[in-house]
Amino acid sequence: MPYLIIEHLEEISEWLWLEYKHVSEWWKDKLIFTNVREDEREKLAKLGSVLTESVTKFPFERSKIIVLDLQAEEELKPEDIEEDTIIVVGGILGDAVPRGRTKEFITSKMEGVKVRHIGKPQYSIDGAAIVAKLIADGKRLEEIEYEENPTIKLDDFSEITLHYAVPKLNGKLLLTPGLIELQKKELGYFEEEEISDEELEEFFKGKREL
Repeated sequence: MPYLIIEHLEEISEWLWLEYKHVSEWWKDKLIFTNVREDEREKLAKLGSVLTESVTKFPFERSKIIVLDLQAEEELKPEDIEEDTIIVVGGILGDAVPRGRTKEFITSKMEGVKVRHIGKPQYSIDGAAIVAKLIADGKRLEEIEYEENPTIKLDDFSEITLHYAVPKLNGKLLLTPGLIELQKKELGYFEEEEISDEELEEFFKGKREL
């Protein structure tokens, strides 16, 4: 099985952590994080192997490396991937309009590597890693389903739209686990707490807030 490298390029926010954790569930012990600060090593080591050096400087055999880049001319195919292939994904939280940061931070600094795309849609980090894993397992790009900008219901009245594509397997969206709960938290959703009679009485007497 090939390796997947995430070139870590963001602060570890709750959202990023959920995506990284999802990648780890798919790639298991074949996941490597590069470009990791010393103070982040311990946390990321819970999910995969960790290197402080950037993948752009590490002496990997360049002919065995495939960088996934939205701007690449060729698509990723199963025959591109061998047991010792290293697939590189930028650890970048995408923008609604892609800014070509993978090319800026990775591809342009790695002469001699293969550069491939996984279709026109922009995926999240974990989405790209899942598509790469499906292709490594033998699927072709045109066989992989996805939904672009899916709308997710938070409750009966509220919903959010994700501004990227999410891969699907057997018709089911492979959403980042925990993402809906995180969105609810960030939007101020809280579970209603039970209020006792004593607390209500104190509230009406002006002695406390609920």
